[in-house]
Amino acid sequence: MIASIKSNISVFFSIILAKCCQFLILLVILLIKLVIQCFTSLKRVAMQIFGPKNSYNQSKGFTIVRSAPQYVPVNLKTVAIIGLVVLLSNLLTVALVKPGKASTAAPSAAETVTELEIPSLYLMDKASVYVEDMPAFEEKVKVVSTKLRIPPEWLMAVMYSESKFNAGAVNFRGSGAVGLIQWMPITAKELDVTVQQLANLDHIDQLDYVYAYLNQARDRYGDFHSLTDLYLAILYPKAMSEDYCYTLYAKPSITYKQNSGLDENKDGRVTVSDIDKRMQRIFPTAYMAELAVK
Repeated sequence: MIASIKSNISVFFSIILAKCCQFLILLVILLIKLVIQCFTSLKRVAMQIFGPKNSYNQSKGFTIVRSAPQYVPVNLKTVAIIGLVVLLSNLLTVALVKPGKASTAAPSAAETVTELEIPSLYLMDKASVYVEDMPAFEEKVKVVSTKLRIPPEWLMAVMYSESKFNAGAVNFRGSGAVGLIQWMPITAKELDVTVQQLANLDHIDQLDYVYAYLNQARDRYGDFHSLTDLYLAILYPKAMSEDYCYTLYAKPSITYKQNSGLDENKDGRVTVSDIDKRMQRIFPTAYMAELAVK
């Protein structure tokens, strides 16, 4: 719709520009005609002052015969020129409007279908970097979210946080985690699959294991009441029922080094409070979606 409005505005200004050019050209023609008429009038005045009588006195007896001035009628020429200018300006207007004609017309069936298929789910623009079948992925995310009784924005947020939607992502700090939600080898084993097998799955198939894992965590630790709960279910499920001061990782442990980016206040500890602040800072839209389920 916005594109159509922009196109209409462009067409409007194109027409205005063409009409302004037409007006200026006509104005120039009228000015030229006015100058010609002024010159003709001056010529007549000169003939009256320096006519045959005065010329005779100066010619010493010889009569100077002057033929009557010949005036070329300019009315027909002026009309023809003005008509030509109008025709050319109209042709210019058509040429300027023609490129926007297609955009102002009603969209075709193919364009309508394409517009309807534009993903609208939170962070789908980020997912498009890795996901090939966007409509199928979006639909699967909604199905999994419904089964888990959570907003789809939460699921999109935690997947982006863990893997940026790269189904083949591997933890670069050596933890061995892979996939959309970074399954650890021991976690994959509980799902009767290996991390290698998970890494070879596409986004749609991995979402089945995302549901399996999160459903298992929900059965063990309770429902997800916030985006922070959902992220903790992936990162450190035991912390789901703990208060904000609960410490997940602390210096100088290896796990802290692997997850030091989660330490929001850089105090050497990763707490539930750090996770909550991080979710609120990075994913405000998804974080506020928790209000709809409380």
